[in-house]
Amino acid sequence: MSGMAAQGPDETPMRPRAEPRRRVLLSGVVVHSPSQMTAPCTILDLSLTGARIRLGESELLGEPMFLIVLKNALAFRARVVWRRAEHTGLSFIAYFDLAKPGADDPKILRRLWLSHISYGPSP
Repeated sequence: MSGMAAQGPDETPMRPRAEPRRRVLLSGVVVHSPSQMTAPCTILDLSLTGARIRLGESELLGEPMFLIVLKNALAFRARVVWRRAEHTGLSFIAYFDLAKPGADDPKILRRLWLSHISYGPSP
C-alpha cells in the first residue's frame, strides 16, 4: 500500500495535511456570499492552513467566505474543501488581524468581532 493515501469513510483518498492541525473548541462566525450573510460555528480543529468547523447542515455557503476566530481576533479568507453533514473543512487563503486592521481589510469582519467582544454572543 506504499504510495497511496489512506481512505476515508466515503472511500475518497485523503491528502496529507500541509500543516499539523490541533484540536480546539472555539466560537467562530462564518461570513459568506456577496451579501455578507453570517452564521455562528464551532471551530473543532485549527492549523496555519485550514480548519474543521461544525456548522448547520442546511447552511449554504457562498463566495467570498471568511472565518472569524472570535477569541483570537483573527479572520481568514477561506474556501470549502469538503463537507460531510454538519462538519466542513476549510482551506485558508489569507488572514486578517482584527485587532490591528489594514486599510484594505473587509470592514464587516472587524465590526462583527467588535460587536461580539462588546456585547457577547447573540441569543
